[in-house]
Amino acid sequence: MKFLRFSVYILVIFTLTLTVQSCLDDDKDSTETLVISTIKMPDPKGTEFYFGLDDGKKMYPGDIKSIGDYKPIDGQRAFVIFNSFEEKVAGYDYNIQVRKIVDILTKEIVTLGEGENTEENLGNDKINITYMWVTNDLKYLTIEFQYYGTQNSEKKHFLNLAIKNLEPAPTSNEDSEYITLEFRHNKKGDTPDRLGEGYVSFKLNQIESQMEGKKGLKIRVNTLYEGEKYLTVNFPS
Repeated sequence: MKFLRFSVYILVIFTLTLTVQSCLDDDKDSTETLVISTIKMPDPKGTEFYFGLDDGKKMYPGDIKSIGDYKPIDGQRAFVIFNSFEEKVAGYDYNIQVRKIVDILTKEIVTLGEGENTEENLGNDKINITYMWVTNDLKYLTIEFQYYGTQNSEKKHFLNLAIKNLEPAPTSNEDSEYITLEFRHNKKGDTPDRLGEGYVSFKLNQIESQMEGKKGLKIRVNTLYEGEKYLTVNFPS
């Protein structure tokens, strides 16, 4: 059961260890597993939910006592820490005891220059993309990133994935196989005290019609050390 890949697994374990330590102290022999998933609600106005994995499989939350008053939101991306049950549930690939849910910032794509989405508001501050992937259903792009800041929770950085109203004509056949987007960062005046990491997921529904026949996404980013770069991520085959 391959849930997390490459640096995603390593970074998440380190960033979440302190957060989940207190709720795991009562179970020293526990073998929790961590995944990135999408919260799915058959009826968005109801309370029932399950977890959709990025490879298309589904996890049933057979025991949710540990998450307290957590309020699920349909389409929310989240880290899920859990134990697996051997008992199967019809229609699901896994039946789990949910230990903790940590929401991932989940946003829509914005159009550069439309309304409040000006160059100034979206910003062009430096940020690195260290890893990114598209879910198998082509619904989400998730980005693992690095940036400099005070790492103070009161200092809010703004992240957006932007598309231009009128993209320039492709300069090569390779360019025409990708949809060009811009990963925008506005540090909102924060000072670059130390390096931090994080994750953000973007819904791809806004560009769904443009994705047909394309190979993947080309993401423009103003990197920390090398300036402007274009990084590509292919759609799952």
